[in-house]
Amino acid sequence: MLFTTGRTVYQFHTRTKTARARRLNEAAPDAWVELSAEDAAGLGVAEGDVVRVESPRGAIEVQARVGRVMKGAVFAPFHYGTWDLTDAELDSPSRQANELTMTVWDPVSKQPYFKTAACRVVPTPRSTALHGRPTS
Repeated sequence: MLFTTGRTVYQFHTRTKTARARRLNEAAPDAWVELSAEDAAGLGVAEGDVVRVESPRGAIEVQARVGRVMKGAVFAPFHYGTWDLTDAELDSPSRQANELTMTVWDPVSKQPYFKTAACRVVPTPRSTALHGRPTS
């Protein structure tokens, strides 16, 4: 599958300001990944299930949204880091989307690519806890 990162309308960069705006933070309080309905069904993943997205560079565990991305794509917003986590939360699985992408920079602008990676999506045991059904 192709992992791609991008923005959500409710947050800006690493949320150091927008996470403090109650209405924006309520609209998008935590990281997620979006899968196509066809891919989600094939994986046995339902809306709200916790999935593990793995690339050769790392992994994140976040809730899944079943949405409008094209088949084969896995979208994650890049806004969610660690600055706002408690010490206990820092020990939990990552939610940093850019950890999965290549560490490559544009040779002219020196801007990191942070956009794509090959990945796989795996339902987690936390999905069972959320929905009371086994995951495959």
